[in-house]
Amino acid sequence: MKKNTWLVIGIIVLVLVGIWFASASTRGGMKTDRTTREVALACTTDMATEFHIHPVIAIYVNGEQQIIPANVGIKPSCMTALHTHTADGLIHVESPEKRDFTVADFFAVWEKPFSATQIFEHVADGTHRVRMTVNGVDVDTFENTVLVDNDLIAIYYETI
Repeated sequence: MKKNTWLVIGIIVLVLVGIWFASASTRGGMKTDRTTREVALACTTDMATEFHIHPVIAIYVNGEQQIIPANVGIKPSCMTALHTHTADGLIHVESPEKRDFTVADFFAVWEKPFSATQIFEHVADGTHRVRMTVNGVDVDTFENTVLVDNDLIAIYYETI
């Protein structure tokens, strides 16, 4: 009788360890095989949040600040890992995985074009350029700029 009891306890422990390992493999910074863009675009819930930061993006076209609308990335049944709640440029990164999300990931969620040569329908030409700063410092990483908590990312379409 004792051998059977220990066998049952051993099986229960193995099952519990297996369940814990399976759940831990998608939490706490462990990455799945999805790309960062796939994680950014996938629906998630607040209960699944393991990585949570708030950068701010401001966009200026010929000196006029553009509105990043409220509820970018929010759908009736869920929200994407990158989204907005308000129209003030505060980006909520609430992801089930810790990732180096980029400005391009946010624009993909928003479904708007952005690169070193274009912001929305505005394309750099002989008289205009796209410029970007992070916390007031010019950068040349543009769409590849990693989103960092509390960073202020400013994008400018301006006359040269």
